[in-house]
Amino acid sequence: IPSSGKTTIFNLLTKSSAEVAPYPFTTKDKNHGIMILHDELIDRISDVMKSSQVKYPALEIVDVAGLVKGAHTGEGLGNEFLSYIRPLDIIVYVLRYLKSVPHIEGYDDIKRDFDILRYEVAMKDLEILSRYEDKLRKPAMSGDKDAKSKLAEVQKLKEAVNEFVVSLKFPMKSEIELICSKPYFVIINTDVARDKWDKLFSGFDSKKVIVCDAQMELEFEEKDLINEGITPLRIKMTEAIFDVADIIIYYTGFEGKELRGWIGGKDITVYEAAGFIHSDIQKGFISAEVTSAMEYIKCQNDQEAYKKGLFRTVGRDYKVKDRDIIRIKFK
Repeated sequence: IPSSGKTTIFNLLTKSSAEVAPYPFTTKDKNHGIMILHDELIDRISDVMKSSQVKYPALEIVDVAGLVKGAHTGEGLGNEFLSYIRPLDIIVYVLRYLKSVPHIEGYDDIKRDFDILRYEVAMKDLEILSRYEDKLRKPAMSGDKDAKSKLAEVQKLKEAVNEFVVSLKFPMKSEIELICSKPYFVIINTDVARDKWDKLFSGFDSKKVIVCDAQMELEFEEKDLINEGITPLRIKMTEAIFDVADIIIYYTGFEGKELRGWIGGKDITVYEAAGFIHSDIQKGFISAEVTSAMEYIKCQNDQEAYKKGLFRTVGRDYKVKDRDIIRIKFK
């Protein structure tokens, strides 16, 4: 939603300085930034591994212009930006309840705004699916079995998009990039007192909603917020990301060398993980040593982990588990 504090949140999470202003459509081009995920475990691994450098797991965040009613038909700046978010892995819907910033509709209504966002992304998805339908209809009517099958699939996807608008659930997998099929959660940005935040959750699945005061957080260090008993948005975001998406964190590193955290899909193999690290490592893959980070941090040093037999050798088809430490041998 315009003037919801999206770019303030973007700056907070990425330590950037993208332009913000108290009027709609300040964001005229998409902003890209890197968010460092909250990961206390990597510091404990580093203590045991005596790492020379630590690189925390991170992901890219894209900040786009707010969507208004009619965005899928070209209203506001949203239509172009809907195409930008289609390839992304997780969608964050940013809503607002702000006394200090005027609302484009005249007043704050969180449910209305969320309904607008859901409707606009659904209409854009239906537009994409209708194009597929138009391409497939003629060959399907001519007896092309493959086209018939794909057409039936597209029609089921259209039903799924309509289901999302009603229930926020997308009941099937899609090989076509659809915004409605993406994992999502909601951020409600507000400037009201914290003792009133519970009321903002009304009508939402609380597991998929984060409430924050982005402008206030931007003015303080995370450690100061924690000292005041406030959980920083970055920590809440990290938890939400892993709640809604099928992803894991894994680590690479040798004693005295760089330790790095990586993000991967839950079904990633160690061979695929090698490709993310470097294509040459994947090409020359021989085997990997793997251990659980939770077991590793119980050791005093790297040598103790080997003495206890914590590292085991695996082949290329091994599926990496969440919080695995992997060491790849390659030619």
